[in-house]
Amino acid sequence: MPVTLSFGNRHNYEINHSRLARLMSPDKEEALYMGVWDRFKDCFRTHKKQEVLEVLYTLIHGCERENQAELNVDITGMEKIHAFTQLKQYANPSQQDRFVMRFDMNQTQVLFEIDGKVIDKCNLHRLLNVSENCIFKVMEEDEEELFLKICIKYGEKIARYPELLEGFANKLKDAVNE
Repeated sequence: MPVTLSFGNRHNYEINHSRLARLMSPDKEEALYMGVWDRFKDCFRTHKKQEVLEVLYTLIHGCERENQAELNVDITGMEKIHAFTQLKQYANPSQQDRFVMRFDMNQTQVLFEIDGKVIDKCNLHRLLNVSENCIFKVMEEDEEELFLKICIKYGEKIARYPELLEGFANKLKDAVNE
């Protein structure tokens, strides 16, 4: 079942789960991918699907940043959290509860679900930029909820200003390695 997105212009746009999963990708080329048939149909459309996808990608992820590859930290997880939160905000209010971000049973992955179907996931170690050898304390339900709220807020800032994370990550790595 497609999700209806609304951008305050009295028009609703239906998008299927696979397109939403693609739009969450920080890789712009992957997010905007259109198959051969869609590209062909775009030649005859008055409102080009490619242009709409580009605008939607910019709304979700913000403007492209220069020198992203120069960062010494992985911000993909935070970008996914931010993108998922943005998609949820753009969904019609009656459909926002279909978007769920939660931990897997082992608390090693953050799962992004729509209608109970996992559309993407993020490794907790990569999200926090710590070694796979790092062992996390099992979180209680209220701790999980608080952690995800912090990630949403942090993800919003990091997705917009990734250079902030680099300094914090380096300090955290030094402290962990001591």
